[in-house]
Amino acid sequence: MRKRNIYTMAEAQLALMNAFNSINEHFFENELEKVIITLKEGAKKNAFGWIETTKNWKQGNAERHEINISSDYLERPVNEIIATLMHEMCHLYALQHDIKDTSRANIYHNKKFKEIAESHGLITEFNEHIGYSHTIMTETTAEWVNNNVPVSCFKLYKKRLVADSAGKAKPKQSSRKYVCPCCGLIVRATKECNIICADCDEKMEIES
Repeated sequence: MRKRNIYTMAEAQLALMNAFNSINEHFFENELEKVIITLKEGAKKNAFGWIETTKNWKQGNAERHEINISSDYLERPVNEIIATLMHEMCHLYALQHDIKDTSRANIYHNKKFKEIAESHGLITEFNEHIGYSHTIMTETTAEWVNNNVPVSCFKLYKKRLVADSAGKAKPKQSSRKYVCPCCGLIVRATKECNIICADCDEKMEIES
């Protein structure tokens, strides 16, 4: 499978929709309803993604839920972005089955969410404030995604603003991601430079 970089919003939405369809087939037996996938700012919500609990989109004669993937965090590794998508798909599963999987303004993820996530390719971690909200892929899921989602990385994201000493907003300094072609080690730097992986004695390649 040939992987490619994603440079435009249209490409990003198509890639995420294709990933949704593949994940729905493989992990949910095509049980999930179709959704509208959007890319909006999520930094203010401190969220990588979310699902609207009401069907706020009209598509032809059908009403659809919206899953948003935060445009602020598209510079993350692809597996992390797809893990966010899968997380929201688990919420969609709960909505379709009338399962109350969150509380405290939909922030705290309970054991019902944990059960859904862990039966659909994810691992959950517990936090006393947000419950089982943090999710990552199992090794098997990560391998499946690597073999079935033809995206190398997302080459676009919304730049976040941070305040300077005078209180004025300024663009957050961008970083570049270097990856070892042998072991996959990732190093981020704020400028272009030459980095050698000490374990593999290979020059690391820039991805973003």
